Amino acid sequence: MNKMRHLTSLLVMTMAAMTTAKAVPPANPAEAAKSTPAKAPAPMPPPSEAELRAGITKSLGFLAREGEEWMTAKNCNGCHHLPELLWSHREAKQRGFAVDAKKYEEWLAWAIERATDKRPGLEEAALMILALPDRPAPELTNLLVAEQKPDGSWNPAGQFTGLQKRGAGDAQANTLRLNLIALATPPHAMAEADGARVKATAILQKKDAPTTMESLVFRTLYARRFDKPEDAKALVKDIVKRQRGDGGWSYILGENMSDVLATGQVLYVLQQDAADAPTATAIARAQHWLLKAQRADGSWPIDITHISQNDRSGSDKAKSFKDATGIYTYWGCAWATIGLLQGVPVK
Repeated sequence: MNKMRHLTSLLVMTMAAMTTAKAVPPANPAEAAKSTPAKAPAPMPPPSEAELRAGITKSLGFLAREGEEWMTAKNCNGCHHLPELLWSHREAKQRGFAVDAKKYEEWLAWAIERATDKRPGLEEAALMILALPDRPAPELTNLLVAEQKPDGSWNPAGQFTGLQKRGAGDAQANTLRLNLIALATPPHAMAEADGARVKATAILQKKDAPTTMESLVFRTLYARRFDKPEDAKALVKDIVKRQRGDGGWSYILGENMSDVLATGQVLYVLQQDAADAPTATAIARAQHWLLKAQRADGSWPIDITHISQNDRSGSDKAKSFKDATGIYTYWGCAWATIGLLQGVPVK
């Protein structure tokens, strides 16, 4: 009897030890991270329409004021000012915001005059087409067609390569898709778009890795425009996974900094997939982050040092830093406004 009790006790102790061993986490933290799936963010209700409208109304005022200052001081549309000024106010008007029609027509006339009389940059031309998708723009589409290189690519403007950390490969790939989307936007440009895409076939087949969120956004827009739903779905899933803990996205992929420019661009592209629960939660978190970070004058702060590769830290470069900050602030605020507008229903 004593022997039987001893064997039973040993068996119980052995089973307890085995159970305890299974419960001990791996000694290597990296292995532990691999074995524990990341928790999906808890569902979050979006801001109310009234909250969105209040924030957007403030940012529209900022864009109008700063846009007019740009028009007074400069003689160009820029790829970061007039296209986004017109784009944001067109989308706002569609959603019932009070837009000064006379002012809008003045901005439009000014922008068209500059695009006609002064050769625009390629990104500027493409963004002007996207900002005004219902307006025929043969002068802009003809420019894009004429400037496409024999290998199917376009040379990106300096602010996308020489001035940014994104790298030449990322800049060229993004400019390629941006221009192809623009060429396919106006109804009269479909033939040109087909020809441009044929020329770009070899480049489009490259498995190049993007380095900026902007590239992921325009790859998604490209996939949607040219009927590649599975590609678009995979890109959206990747974008959602890259959302940071505070609700924003970084401009340079992998950087530990949320950025208003990247977050606005992401919101613009995600809204179409808002029926998907994880995407809806990502949208709501980003909307809350933007509204919380907005300043009283309707703008958002932006740290250009993580986007720009130029050293502007010296005291002798203070004007350069101020000018670049002004440009990126407008650029980021315009995209934040356009992104937030997607969450407001069209009237």
